[in-house]
Amino acid sequence: MKTDKLKKDDIQLEKVVSELKERLKYKDELNQNLIHRNRELKAKFRLQLSLKSELTEKELLLTVGLESLLLLKKHRYNHIKKEEDWLLLYDAIHILYGDISHIVSSFGLTSQEVKVCYLTYIGITISEQAKVLIVETNTIKRYKNRIKNKLKLGEEILLSVYLSLNTRTVIET
Repeated sequence: MKTDKLKKDDIQLEKVVSELKERLKYKDELNQNLIHRNRELKAKFRLQLSLKSELTEKELLLTVGLESLLLLKKHRYNHIKKEEDWLLLYDAIHILYGDISHIVSSFGLTSQEVKVCYLTYIGITISEQAKVLIVETNTIKRYKNRIKNKLKLGEEILLSVYLSLNTRTVIET
């Protein structure tokens, strides 16, 4: 009788152990799924953070470009020294005035000629351009003539008018 009882208890215990093993296996699968999902979410979160920081950096750079443009329009010229400053200024001009990069990049203009194009485009006079670029006004006039020759514009066409008529609208998303 004791043996029968022990056998029954043994069978019952085996069932419980088997059931516990199944539960443990299921729990392990759930844990693995949670770990995998957690990794996916962390990766998505990192991506979102990097996109946010890129956007913030882009907005910050745009702000610097807009400040440069404002100072330029207020006849304060000594803040635009490095090529990076000019690139930020170009971005601000594209947004506020329209994009002329397709013009200045397609005709083999020098960096000084590109600067003269942008300054002309936003209405900076020849004498002011000379102050910005720290050159003589005759040098600015020579640059403009070279630009017009490269763009194959006749004498009767003003560079500022040509640039204004050939802008592209920039849509920021």
